[in-house]
Amino acid sequence: MFGVYIHWPFCKSKCPYCDFFSQVPKSIEFDIWKKAYLNELENYAEILPEKKVSSIFFGGGTPSLMPISVMSELIEKIKSLWQTSDNLEISMEGNPSSLSVEKLEQFKNTGINRISIGVQSLNELDLKFLGRLHTVQQAVDIVESAKKLFQNVSMDLIYARPNQTEIQWEKELSTALSFNLPHYSLYQLTIEEGTFFHRKGIQQMPEQQAKDLFLLTEELTQKAGVPRYEVSNHARPGLECRHNCLYWSTGEWIGIGPAAHGRYTQNNRFYADENPKSLSDYLNHIKNVDILNLDDKILEIVMMALRTKWGIVAADFKTTFNRPYSAFLNNKKIADFCADDMLIEDELGLRTTTQGLLILDYILSEIF
Repeated sequence: MFGVYIHWPFCKSKCPYCDFFSQVPKSIEFDIWKKAYLNELENYAEILPEKKVSSIFFGGGTPSLMPISVMSELIEKIKSLWQTSDNLEISMEGNPSSLSVEKLEQFKNTGINRISIGVQSLNELDLKFLGRLHTVQQAVDIVESAKKLFQNVSMDLIYARPNQTEIQWEKELSTALSFNLPHYSLYQLTIEEGTFFHRKGIQQMPEQQAKDLFLLTEELTQKAGVPRYEVSNHARPGLECRHNCLYWSTGEWIGIGPAAHGRYTQNNRFYADENPKSLSDYLNHIKNVDILNLDDKILEIVMMALRTKWGIVAADFKTTFNRPYSAFLNNKKIADFCADDMLIEDELGLRTTTQGLLILDYILSEIF
């Protein structure tokens, strides 16, 4: 599978927890940015003409602030440069404050068929704490409107917020699940260096309390028919985000826009591309391109795959590397973790149990 990620780095305001690259400009020269994105797509098509695009993902930043005409032109350019899958998935992230019924209809007309709505909280006080620009009612209205237009709608929520209790999270998550959406992205709040929260000394929830909320989330989503398929992502079977699954498997993708990165194979070499976290450097065509050695590529794949319910798929791994995953990992340690019900190994491959996910970083450090 091959995907195209398009990073739109502009926002109306910077959320205090966000460590993604984004800017809050006074004005945007849309024609300049459209040209830069189209040029980058054309450059990739010259070196990767044989790829078949299975997914396009507009992320950010706030891509729902992108002009409809720009988004439409980018989608059509991708379709003109590469062959695309018959069931091409085109996702867009959006905030309730930058969406309306009219805009949802326009985005659908461009070809968007999956929308991820950054609700983040269904509590008014916590929405303010998280720096969100919308109210709970605005979020509810947009989610309901999106359900009428799109078959595939996802809601983002942030939990394990300071002082949040199990009772509070159970009530909030149950309300979210009552929308009966096909997909939920449920992230624990982490305080990343360089964010406003980090500068203000906001503390993460204690580890054990966060683990308890994770297990509660697992229980409630399973009962609701949207089981976990990745550490923070839950979906009805068959409606997992196809683009994000590229990142967690042996898939390939290119990244368009400032700070976007990609992973692809060319002439039996593994490439890692990364655009600069600078608007001016990006517009000046500066790009970092590395060739990953075998160990680094395997490390990436194993780290990402074990976050998912599928884990390391033995057949896919062998197809990619011409050797089984057991040739690169500590099989004694794997056996020990399997005996402790932290890992499962069978003819399909190697995957993590729910309890194993709680200590995934430790498992990874041991099996390499």
